[in-house]
Amino acid sequence: MAYVRVALAQTNPVTGDLAGNAYHIVEGIRKAKAEGADVVVFPETAITGYCCGALFEQKDFIQYNKKLLEEIIAKEVPENLVAVVGFVDYKGQRKSGNMLITNSAAVIQGGKVLNIYDKTLLANDDHHEDRKYFAPGSTVSVVSIKVNGKRFTLGTPICEDAWKDDHSRDIIAEMKAKGADLIACLNESYFYYGKHHKRYALFGEHAKEKRIPIINMNAVGVGDIVKNIMIYDGGSMAYDSAGNLAAELRRFGSDFQIVDLPLKGAAGKTLEERVYEKYDEIYDALLYEQRELFRVIGIQNAQVHVSGGIDSAIVAALVADAMGKDHTILITNPTNDNGETTRSNAQHIADQLGITLYWNSTQEPVDTVMKQHELAFGKQPTLTGKACMQAVMRTVQGIGAYHTFKSGIVAAGNHTEIVEGWATFHDIGSIGVHSLIGDLTKVELYQFAEYINQRHGREIIPSSLYNGTTLPMAELADAKEDPLDYWVRAGIDAEMIRNKKGLLDIIKDYKRRSLTPDFFPRDWQGRTIYEHIDEQGFIKNVVEAFRNSKRSVFKAAQAAPIVIISPRSRGFSNRETIINHYAGWYDLEELKAMLEEEA
Repeated sequence: MAYVRVALAQTNPVTGDLAGNAYHIVEGIRKAKAEGADVVVFPETAITGYCCGALFEQKDFIQYNKKLLEEIIAKEVPENLVAVVGFVDYKGQRKSGNMLITNSAAVIQGGKVLNIYDKTLLANDDHHEDRKYFAPGSTVSVVSIKVNGKRFTLGTPICEDAWKDDHSRDIIAEMKAKGADLIACLNESYFYYGKHHKRYALFGEHAKEKRIPIINMNAVGVGDIVKNIMIYDGGSMAYDSAGNLAAELRRFGSDFQIVDLPLKGAAGKTLEERVYEKYDEIYDALLYEQRELFRVIGIQNAQVHVSGGIDSAIVAALVADAMGKDHTILITNPTNDNGETTRSNAQHIADQLGITLYWNSTQEPVDTVMKQHELAFGKQPTLTGKACMQAVMRTVQGIGAYHTFKSGIVAAGNHTEIVEGWATFHDIGSIGVHSLIGDLTKVELYQFAEYINQRHGREIIPSSLYNGTTLPMAELADAKEDPLDYWVRAGIDAEMIRNKKGLLDIIKDYKRRSLTPDFFPRDWQGRTIYEHIDEQGFIKNVVEAFRNSKRSVFKAAQAAPIVIISPRSRGFSNRETIINHYAGWYDLEELKAMLEEEA
């Protein structure tokens, strides 16, 4: 039986770091040579990185990436090795004057590029922008290889090309029909919880159905599109032609592995597909993102403002685990509106993490600002105005602190607050380098907090914050307790953003008892959403949530970028508009009556 020895080189393509990315590709090629590999495979856009935005519109950037491919990387590939490298190809100029570029895979042997395949199916939903920058490939090509006395035909689809259920074409089937007997699929596929199980199913089915060995090479790292930060989780894998998992690389880290794949039949010893639990995945992903984002942008210290509530407690625990105690700054900014419980909670969290908690009172600067307000305008600010002053003054103090500690602020706002606008402009909970838990709903945070305590084997986060003993409270001048019923609103907001549902769809799903169960778990008393609130109360909450989400676009647009952990997040993928007069429903009879009256 003919075997091909494949080196899986799971690299971390840093956006725009052409020389650094090329260096790691050359490292992988040299390691593959030393291990006697026939083929070494790298990820999609391995030279440029995937989230390059305007860099894809700069000709020198594209030209440098091609020069590195042809003059540095290709020269490292000997006759007895084939390398598959993702890069961006330049095809000339469009009629508009803009560049015509493609998302491409180069097959290299003996210092020469044997074949270039251009991604055919361009991803353009949610967080993707393929069609904005890239032209689709016009030909589904494969390439005949002879290396170390072995001859085989290689197909190199790229990411979206493999997702056959989302398209009318099956690119891997087309490559098989053209004679491919080995598939190396290049990816820079972003993380969301549960997605890795989809990859197992997708690539395992391709291999078994088409009787062809498949390599799924995925990048690792972080990327951003300004309002969202994406995590690339690696987890590259290889399947034999019987559909068995023959190799799997680590997640959330660079890796390299050799696998001997038979061109036909089973690989012999195979692996079990792993089972990933939701919060295991999310914790590992956020831990990696916090550490990696601050590494690539060059910030050594992370700053968290701990209020004594559940959100900032979770962020503090994550940041401390990711950055280490010596690089985590914890600050609390109490006012007279903060009770003794939250003050003691804040200290408890810091003590459990073994980190000094800096107490920087906000009361005195707020009193000064209020006094100046009254002098200037002849009246005291409203309670809401005072609450906004309190929230923003914490940010002012935070800015001073990050200059002192040379740190980056990590926002502690959650998905439900961000969607509903339960924050003020430039609130310390919503500004910073990134919003680490901004894609987790309030109810998911109750579950996540319990998970964190179990993971660490001690009560870092006071259990009273997630078992219903202590209700969520902003402790600002105008709101001692949060005005939202999170068991209702968290799920409604998730249905709106993650599932793209409108007002009427959500109401109908309540009536049909078909709301997404994961978004509406049982409450503290063990009740389902349908027992927790009646139909009229639910409808009222849907209308309020829909209205609030429209009003909060101003705030969300100016808040810290959200780290994506779900299939669809608020931010870039959910492209809202500030101007939005849609009520969520239309009474056609009422509209007809109005028109008849006008006539």
